[in-house]
Amino acid sequence: MYLIHFKSRDLSRLHSQGQFWHIFMTTGDVIISQNEKDTWTVHRAIPLDADISKIGPREAVYAALAGENQPQPYHIDIDEVLVTSTWRPNICVAARYTSDKQRVFLAGDSAHQNIPTGGYGMNTAVGDSFDIGWKLAAAVHGHGGSHLLGSYERERRPVAVRNIERSGVHWGVHSRYKEWCAEQPGVVTEKSDRGDALRKKIKEWFNANDGENRDMGIEMGYRYSSSTVVIPPGPNDPSEEPPYLERDYVATTWPGSRVPHVFLQDGITSTHDVLGKGPEFTLVDFTADGSYIADLGHVAEDLKIPFKTVHLPREDHVRRIWERDAVLVRPDDHVAWRASLSGEPPDMREILLIAVGRKTVNRTEDSAESLESHKPKAFSSTIGNVNMDDVKLRAEFQL
Repeated sequence: MYLIHFKSRDLSRLHSQGQFWHIFMTTGDVIISQNEKDTWTVHRAIPLDADISKIGPREAVYAALAGENQPQPYHIDIDEVLVTSTWRPNICVAARYTSDKQRVFLAGDSAHQNIPTGGYGMNTAVGDSFDIGWKLAAAVHGHGGSHLLGSYERERRPVAVRNIERSGVHWGVHSRYKEWCAEQPGVVTEKSDRGDALRKKIKEWFNANDGENRDMGIEMGYRYSSSTVVIPPGPNDPSEEPPYLERDYVATTWPGSRVPHVFLQDGITSTHDVLGKGPEFTLVDFTADGSYIADLGHVAEDLKIPFKTVHLPREDHVRRIWERDAVLVRPDDHVAWRASLSGEPPDMREILLIAVGRKTVNRTEDSAESLESHKPKAFSSTIGNVNMDDVKLRAEFQL
C-alpha cells in the first residue's frame, strides 16, 4: 500500500458524498479523515513490484478518490503533502516476549504486527506497555517478586494473538467485496439492475459482518486467564467464568479482567477516578465496616507493597456491577483477586504475595508459551505473497 498523508481544505469535493471518517473504495484504496477539517490520509493499493519513485503522491490521491471511475482522476486541491511511505499488511506474533534472563522485553510492533483493520495495533501496544511498565516498576522498587516479570508474556501474548487474528477477519470482509467488483468491472457504479443487485449484495455483506466497528469485546473485554499473578476463584466460589466474546463486552470483575467503569452516586466520579494513579494496588471494599480494608491494609504495609484503600459502603449500584464485597485492583486496572461468595476467610498475605509475583499460582493451561497452540486460530488470514509457515518466527535471545 502507498500511503499519502496530506493537507487539503477542499471540503466541497472531499465531502461530495457526505462527511466521513473512512471511505473504503471497491478498488482497495482507502481515505481517512484525520481531523474532519484539513488533514487526510490515502492508502493506495499498488503492486508489490511498483516503483513508487515513479508515482506522484498527488496523482495517487486523485486516482484513489476516482475509485472505479479510473482512468479519469478525481481532482481536489491539495495544500501540502506531509508524508509518503509504503507498507504491507502483516499478521505475525513473536514466539517469545521475554529473554531468558528477563533483561529484554518485546512490546508493540516488535512483538506483534496486525493489519490496521479494526485499529488494534496501537491499542495492543499500549496494553503491552501498561502491563510491563508497572511490573518493571515493582521489580525496580523491590516489592515485585521473581514471578512478576515472567507473567508479562503469559498475559499479553494471548491478547495479541486474539487481536491480530481479528484484524485479519476484518481485512477479509473488505477483500470479499473487492473480489466481487473485480469480477464485474464498473458494475458497482452502474445505474442498472445488475448495479443495484451488486450494491445490495455489498450492503447486506457489511450489515452481516460489521465487527470492525462493533467488536467491543476485543476492545474492552480481554482478560488474563493464564496469568500466574492473578488469583482465580477458590473451590468454594460457585460462580462460573463469564463468556469471553469478540463481539460483546461483558462487564465483570472475574480475576484477570479490566474492572468495569461505573459512575458513583454523585454522577460525576468514576470508579476509575478513585483507583490508584501510580504503582499502588487498590482494594475496593463495599462492606459496611470495611473489614477487608483492615485485614489487607495491615498486610500490605508489613510487606512494603504500595497500597490504596477505597471504602464504598453505600454504592449499591457499583457493588452490583462489581459483583463482590471486595476487589483487589492492580496498577493497570485489572483484577488481581476478588472476594468469594462463601467459604473460609481469605489468606490476605498469600493473596498479596501472589499479586506481586513473590509466589505464583500453578496453572495447568499454558496458553502463552506455545506458538503452535495459537497458530490455527491466529493465522487464519495471510496477506501478500508470504507463506507464514515458511517464516522463521522463533528467535532465541538470552540477554
